[in-house]
Amino acid sequence: QRAELTPAPRVAPAAGGAMPLPALLELVQPVVVTVATLRAPSLPDGRATPRYPFGGGAPRVERAIGSGIVIAAEGLVLTSDHVVGDAFGIEVQLSDERAFDATVVGRDPMLDVALLKLLGAEPLRVASLGSSAAVRPGDEVIVVGNPFGLGPTVTRGIISATSRPMGAGGLDGFLQTDAAINPGNSGGPLFNAAGQVIGIATAIHADGRGISFALPIDEVLEVLPELRETGRVDRGRIGISFQEVTTQLARVLRLPGRMGALITEVEPESPGSRLGFKPGDVITSLGGRRVEHARELARALRRSKPGDEVTLTYKRGGADRRATVRLERPAEHEPSPRPRLPDDRDGREAAQPSLGVLASDALEGARIESIAPQSPAA
Repeated sequence: QRAELTPAPRVAPAAGGAMPLPALLELVQPVVVTVATLRAPSLPDGRATPRYPFGGGAPRVERAIGSGIVIAAEGLVLTSDHVVGDAFGIEVQLSDERAFDATVVGRDPMLDVALLKLLGAEPLRVASLGSSAAVRPGDEVIVVGNPFGLGPTVTRGIISATSRPMGAGGLDGFLQTDAAINPGNSGGPLFNAAGQVIGIATAIHADGRGISFALPIDEVLEVLPELRETGRVDRGRIGISFQEVTTQLARVLRLPGRMGALITEVEPESPGSRLGFKPGDVITSLGGRRVEHARELARALRRSKPGDEVTLTYKRGGADRRATVRLERPAEHEPSPRPRLPDDRDGREAAQPSLGVLASDALEGARIESIAPQSPAA
């Protein structure tokens, strides 16, 4: 389901597809914004430092920047959750340098997206949101944002690959591009040659240049109505952790080959524990659909809702078993699982690091926040 957004005044996509780059930039730059935040600096273990150390003096704050996209004329801006997630002050600057305070309308840490509302903004020009479903390797794209706080900047490239996995959460459809994405671009748009948003700039590879990643816009459009209406995205919960089945694990578990999702942990008092799931069980189907990889199970659960009933087939000791489970809502104190993107600031090691590192968006200059052990950057 696509979000019902205010349609005008909207930046129209180019008729007939591609246009000269300068004309394309004139079309899209008015809908790209800079998102500046204030936050407490993090300690090495990820905890925020006190804003007023030792009970007095000037507050200790960190200024950081990201980018965003105007998606509704009344001042709704789409950006990355990690850009604004722990901020206590947000200011959004338009391409004409007008600035507005902003509040958070909704957050989805799992997809790493957030929705902001500009305070006091008059009707704004709105981005044309395209579709990432038809994106193919070789398609020309541009990234517009505010890297390193230098100001509005455009980089150009192509789609290098689609369906790239990154982290946990079943997020396996990332767009890979060689268009440069730098600190400060996070949350900004990836445009196609027609000036339509097809992705949200998210991460860079730890090990080299020319490898950047964007969250497909179709993933965002699926959750945008709920995010706008309720401020959050509710997802069903079984209460299990699981991983991919490797070739070696398949032999140990007496499986015919690599298949399914291996349960590694079962939370107490969860639907999974009440059904009797155990570490070592291998889920092979969900709702009658085969589960070939752990990411397929994660994707299906990510799109589920509390109260949904699903039937699971799983293997234990070589024997097939079936169970029907009613999904629950995560506890209020339990944060939504988020993909372990490389620039997470909470100091914890990624559960399934796939890239390993991403530079911070701090205004003082790029710096490495962390390096995941045994990642490409280690």
